[in-house]
Amino acid sequence: MPNSTALRDALTQSPNNLSLLLLYGRACLEELHLDEAREVFSRALEQDPDQTDAMLGIARVLFMEGDTSGAAVRAERVIFLEPTNAQAHLLLSRVYLSEGDRPKAIEHFDRAAQIDGTMSDPALERELGRTVRDARKTAPAPAPEPPSQEPQMAGGPDQDEFFEDPFDDPPYDWRPETFYAPGDPERGNVTFADVGGMEELKEEIRLKITYPLQFPDLYKAYGRKTGGGILIYGPPGCGKTLILRAVAGEVPCNYLSVGLHEIFDPYFGSTERNLHQIFETARANAPCVLVFDDIDSLAMDRRQIRESQMRNLVNQFLHEMDGIRSENQRILVIGATNQPWALDPAFRRPGRFDQAIFVAPPDAPARAQIIELLAKDKPIAEFDTTELIEATNGFSGADLKWVFDRAAELALSAAIHTGQPVPITLELLLAVAKAHSPSTQEWFEGVRTHAQSQEGPNSIFNDMRKFLNAPSNTKKER
Repeated sequence: MPNSTALRDALTQSPNNLSLLLLYGRACLEELHLDEAREVFSRALEQDPDQTDAMLGIARVLFMEGDTSGAAVRAERVIFLEPTNAQAHLLLSRVYLSEGDRPKAIEHFDRAAQIDGTMSDPALERELGRTVRDARKTAPAPAPEPPSQEPQMAGGPDQDEFFEDPFDDPPYDWRPETFYAPGDPERGNVTFADVGGMEELKEEIRLKITYPLQFPDLYKAYGRKTGGGILIYGPPGCGKTLILRAVAGEVPCNYLSVGLHEIFDPYFGSTERNLHQIFETARANAPCVLVFDDIDSLAMDRRQIRESQMRNLVNQFLHEMDGIRSENQRILVIGATNQPWALDPAFRRPGRFDQAIFVAPPDAPARAQIIELLAKDKPIAEFDTTELIEATNGFSGADLKWVFDRAAELALSAAIHTGQPVPITLELLLAVAKAHSPSTQEWFEGVRTHAQSQEGPNSIFNDMRKFLNAPSNTKKER
């Protein structure tokens, strides 16, 4: 959160910026400038009498001043206007706890947890002896929706009951196989810490989905929305699929990964409807990250397609990305491909996949990180990694993993035959690496033709041209 001085200076330039007023009020609250916070939130309410964030800000000021009744009245007004305002329920939980009404405090805490599973209030949790995960497990399940409405998704073991068939016929029966709600223990198996390099891509993902959830008012002040589209492309084995899995463990929101088998269907029209249902599921569970691996199979260049069904699928995908009939705000769509040249150019215009990031074979610092990760928990003799980093220039992450796996197999074989533990040495790793040609070479040879035929300053091939022309990436004799 920016400090109040910087925000006050910004307000002198834009005194009627409602988002800046709310940011400044919250900063004053954090710095315990209660009178200033009250005045700022009152100015916000003069602009918009139903501004719930400003109402909640004044309620917090009153609570901090000891006026629990005044705080409760305003928090209840917020809930009347926005029944799903988790922060208002959380404040009421604090109010009731301070007044000794523990059951009411738990009731509102559980309601807040059901609305927003990403919230965190360690102090309140300690006083209640109850965590957000406990609250989400024990709180009553939401009432079933009327049959005419879209089914709502919920995390947890009972989520299947929320997926009644949206269509009567079997061809349209679709359910996501990989959906993670916040707090799901399975989603934290891989995080960005397990992925070497790709710092630009990691920061772009944080900018589009993580930071907006952490600093919503700051994003409003800058006129930026949550979500968007990121296309990641590059040779096989360089970590595109791994980074997609790591997103699940990193972002504090719902995560939905889609397999091709969940989209394609032999029945005419079913494939397009499946894709629509996927986007509708993401919209119903926003904020959400929607992931498509091998996206070139769904977004092929229409100039190269003869089958009408595939053309219809591409048109449907473009329609869903535009969100013409539904709002895609708070949805981040990430697509990965090994063949960016095969995508329809319409996907690469701003507003769809407006960020295209080239995932190149790891450079020396990234290889150092990957080697450190691969060496963890293995019987490896101590050695300086500099020589191994140099010997693996041009290797993908998959190539590096193969080097360690093959060296481990050879050391294991020697240990079995000698009956003594045999460590994995630098000499063994270097011998395996020198006997292996980088798997990326063939991909780069194939991409040269496509890159040479694509000109223009905004071409998706610019980053690949730079990588191919860099002296350090010149193919070495082996």
